Amino acid sequence: MLSAMLVSGAVLSGCSQDKGPSASAPKEEKKAEVDTLTKEPVTLKIFNYNAGIISQKDVDEIFNAPIQKKYPNISFELITGKTLDQLVAAGEIPDLIPTSNFYLNGLVDLGLTSDMNDFVKKENIDLNRFEPEAINAMKLFGKNGELYGMPYTMNYGVMAYNKDIFDKFGVPYPTDGMTWSQVIELSKKLTRMQDGVQYIGLDPGDANALTRAYSLPVVDEKQEKSIVSSEGYQKVFTLLKRIYDIPGMVTDKKYTYGINSYIKDQKVAMIPYWIAAYTSRIPLIGQSFQWDLVSYPTFDDRPGVGREIDFHLLVVPPTSKNKDVAYRVVKTLVSEEAQIAMNKGTRLTIFQDAQMRKDFASDSKLYEGKNLSGMFKVKPAPVAYSPKYELDIYAVLRDALKNMVVNSVDVNTALRVADEKANKIISESKLK
Repeated sequence: MLSAMLVSGAVLSGCSQDKGPSASAPKEEKKAEVDTLTKEPVTLKIFNYNAGIISQKDVDEIFNAPIQKKYPNISFELITGKTLDQLVAAGEIPDLIPTSNFYLNGLVDLGLTSDMNDFVKKENIDLNRFEPEAINAMKLFGKNGELYGMPYTMNYGVMAYNKDIFDKFGVPYPTDGMTWSQVIELSKKLTRMQDGVQYIGLDPGDANALTRAYSLPVVDEKQEKSIVSSEGYQKVFTLLKRIYDIPGMVTDKKYTYGINSYIKDQKVAMIPYWIAAYTSRIPLIGQSFQWDLVSYPTFDDRPGVGREIDFHLLVVPPTSKNKDVAYRVVKTLVSEEAQIAMNKGTRLTIFQDAQMRKDFASDSKLYEGKNLSGMFKVKPAPVAYSPKYELDIYAVLRDALKNMVVNSVDVNTALRVADEKANKIISESKLK
């Protein structure tokens, strides 16, 4: 029903033709437009689509601070209490949609994206300054070269560790550039029972954290067939089996521990995580234990490559009522001044700039005295692109991991069953 409404509604109107603000208006008209945009009060409606903008504090930090400094007439309203489908059905299209590369395809399918290529050309935005893998990932979504969004902040994989646990057992701290095999060897020395407490050396996270880091898609796009039993998946699940075969890793069928066990319970020694998510949790740690960071672990055959590329971007819907103002906001957010200020806060710059990266979160001093630079010792892994089926098949992979760890099913059988389930998902999707 939603698809029918989209096809017949205004959401899709002009979508394929929309190229952002006009670059051909006479100079007099352009000057009048600029004067209007910088003087008349306007409120842009923002809808957060899995970009971590959930409070007024986030809006103030990311949008109000840099924008109102230059355009005090522009304000922002964060839309809450409704889903994107509900907004589309009601014809209440936001002016700006922050999202992540992981969810961009959903907006493309809904016709909520504009091609920003003409905007980039008109405003002389230098995409060469951006993280290269972010731009490469954006290119995957435009089948004819369209640029459907503007990246504005990066995320990086990192491995946090509890120094107190290492000191308790006399184990040397991890270092930058370690492989998964080396981290597993450390984990063996740290996964042990002490004074009635079961310590866990390493919590690797969901299976898809490693499959994405290995740049594995879930389907063969040409054949529309699952590949979750392929050689790459065999390698990743064999590595996971090595982790969970460590005595003490699985107790009473419990094998996932998570960030709370690391921060609150202080039972997990090492946890690969996202820097953005870790930054927001540092205040919870306080002085309760000593910690530090190293680069995200790498695969033996992929030295120097860490977790998959992950970034947030801004999308301007083609039917936004304030499109020109929205594009002005986008331009401002990727200016050097705004990137410097945002980066000193809690959002890592999208620019590949060594000095900016060094200054990340410097205003809050969250990483003062920590090995923050180690995070950049590995580069992001290229993204794997299987947008139609990823979320459903990742759920299948979680089941496969549980089957292997809890039910002692061998790797081949676990992935064969997962492959069958994945192909069923694909078949059912085709019927719909």
